[in-house]
Amino acid sequence: MEPDHQEVVARLSEARYLARCGCNGGTYHLYWDAATFRLTPEGLRFLAQVLEDLLERGGEGVVWLGTVDLRFRQEEGEALLRLLHTGLLPRRSRPGLWPRYVN
Repeated sequence: MEPDHQEVVARLSEARYLARCGCNGGTYHLYWDAATFRLTPEGLRFLAQVLEDLLERGGEGVVWLGTVDLRFRQEEGEALLRLLHTGLLPRRSRPGLWPRYVN
């Protein structure tokens, strides 16, 4: 179960999803099975670019996130890339207060 201060922005399954919170100006939390990775928006875009580059070469791959490696088959890599792209789509802003007309 995800913490209350996070908004899930993309989900593949109960154990694989991407959430965003207001921590440090908008941190993403990538939940992938038993691991959780905290990434800045720039870090998430960089991860998506690295995945795209690896998948273009085909086959399986390994991505290192700090000292942890994330191993995936072609299908898993494509699913992770879709998850990242979905989570990075611009969110419609919700106004806190609606403007009102005053005479």
